Amino acid sequence: MKKSISGIVFLIFFRNFAAMKAKSTYILLFFLLMSLSASAQKDFFLFKAARAVKNYLDSSVIKSVDSNYIVVPKRPWQLILRHNIHQMRLNMHSVQESDTEYLNWSPTLRTHTSNNIGLWIGYRGYGFGYSINLSKNTGKHFTLGAIGESFGINLRLRRFNTRDLNADIYLYEKDEGAVAFNGNYDLQFTDPIRVHSLMIDGYYMFNSKRFSYAAAYDQSAIQIRSAGSFMVGALWNAMSVRYNTDKNAILVDLMSNVGAFKVRQGSLGAGYAYNWVPVRGLLVNAMFMPMVTLYNRQVVTQYETDLGETEMEDALYDEKESTRWSRVTLTFNGRASITYNFERFFFNIYGQFNTHRYDYGDEGDGRVKDWFVNTSIGVRF
Repeated sequence: MKKSISGIVFLIFFRNFAAMKAKSTYILLFFLLMSLSASAQKDFFLFKAARAVKNYLDSSVIKSVDSNYIVVPKRPWQLILRHNIHQMRLNMHSVQESDTEYLNWSPTLRTHTSNNIGLWIGYRGYGFGYSINLSKNTGKHFTLGAIGESFGINLRLRRFNTRDLNADIYLYEKDEGAVAFNGNYDLQFTDPIRVHSLMIDGYYMFNSKRFSYAAAYDQSAIQIRSAGSFMVGALWNAMSVRYNTDKNAILVDLMSNVGAFKVRQGSLGAGYAYNWVPVRGLLVNAMFMPMVTLYNRQVVTQYETDLGETEMEDALYDEKESTRWSRVTLTFNGRASITYNFERFFFNIYGQFNTHRYDYGDEGDGRVKDWFVNTSIGVRF
């Protein structure tokens, strides 16, 4: 039985739902490069190969930079204690209007802030680490990255489920000439809303001889004099959101009958990064890159809904999938870091913020915000 918009909004406030607990894990994985040398091992191929790679890394790092601006540490190994906080926020929006009612519905869901701590060990910036998540209900999070003197590549995967929504609701009753709802409300659903996201971004710096990206973000080099660099970059964002269950039929109805959608976005951009060295040992980095989203595709799955007097009577049926292409949009990618180098020890804190818009026509639109902050204390040996 189809209910009026006001009936649906009133119904959502009178249903009780259970809470959810989720385990959360965080893994940071890097490639480990190790080299061992001993006189008894000189004849072994693996040790010869390891020494050859080690010598190549040592020589290439020194040759590729201007020593008036960048110093390569004499101690190539690093042991780092790392702490990370991270959060993702999804804003959705839908408008419905009939002859008698107007509804503007803007729900927001977000992960709890993750709180990870771990160790990393590596040689000349190549290594591996492992961390554990100290927080609860933050979903699963996996990162992978590589940093060189002239490039940076980052991959972030996140999966989380939530039954909780915070929504701005405006409902106007045309017949009565009155506003039935106008405010911000915390809501909870029986079945979870499932969000999967993948983000890959990469940068290339043109002035790697005098500007060190690694000095700001993995401390395998030390910037001793201020310098900047123009840069180009690319970003791929893939996200899927699903809440298409019978028990969530009321949410599907409020979202203009959309029960699931996928977003695929590819962006290209150009920007600038600057390493500022105000005093010896201190490095402040900032980078900003406006980006144009050239590939912007959404796959939307809609359903007819049948809402009964109780949740157990609700149902979805008549699934229909469609593909929408959005117009070219603008986004940006920003990073900043602060590093202080002692003789052997160093301290670093850096963060990144991304935002992405999506739009699948009359049925709805939204925005994704993703940020993280890393803090590190390390020693060279």
